[in-house]
Amino acid sequence: AYSHLNGPEFLPDALHGCGVFLFDGAAVLKTRPFTEPIPQPITLMVVAKARGDTTIIDALGPSSSRFELCHGYPTGWHPSPEICITASGHDASPKHSLRGATRGTGEWHIYTAVFDTKRSEIYVDGFCEATGNKSVGSNLLDGLSIGCDHNGIFFLIGCVAELRLFRRNLSTAHRVQIEASLARRYGLAYSMARELPSPTRQASRFTCVLRNMRAAAASADAL
Repeated sequence: AYSHLNGPEFLPDALHGCGVFLFDGAAVLKTRPFTEPIPQPITLMVVAKARGDTTIIDALGPSSSRFELCHGYPTGWHPSPEICITASGHDASPKHSLRGATRGTGEWHIYTAVFDTKRSEIYVDGFCEATGNKSVGSNLLDGLSIGCDHNGIFFLIGCVAELRLFRRNLSTAHRVQIEASLARRYGLAYSMARELPSPTRQASRFTCVLRNMRAAAASADAL
């Protein structure tokens, strides 16, 4: 990624001896345009903290289609909306999205966003917060804006320590292995949960089924 206009400040040794980028509500990092837009399924894994109605990652720029991981698009206004993913639309509010339970309160989390149309999922710190047959949209990903939405309106107030992009839907065992490794690296809590955390009104609509749990547990124990 390269700095675009106002880049984030790098803070060495800020999180468990590791460096992080500080986003102050005006900074953004952007990748170069991808050679070809990437179709779904795509898995984005991010170690970050965010506060308020804010975008963590989106597509590249104003001409892009939305591909967003954010705390936003609430059904009713809230100072710290739930985590949400959407690959729907362009400028107007998305018609399709998937929402978890974790709110943007400035805490560090390992966010895993699986963009796979009607098979999309959201994991936070190992908890499956949203899954099912609700589509997030079918947009492609043409590049990344880190710390801002693709239209340059909603900037991140928080930090990003690490970002990983996979051009596939990871197996449960592979996902758990990577998430647990990131948790250990950054000194964060991690739990491979079979159930949702304490439900909110929105989260209670979702059911969570983790596949191949036995294989995933064996992989996590081996770390």
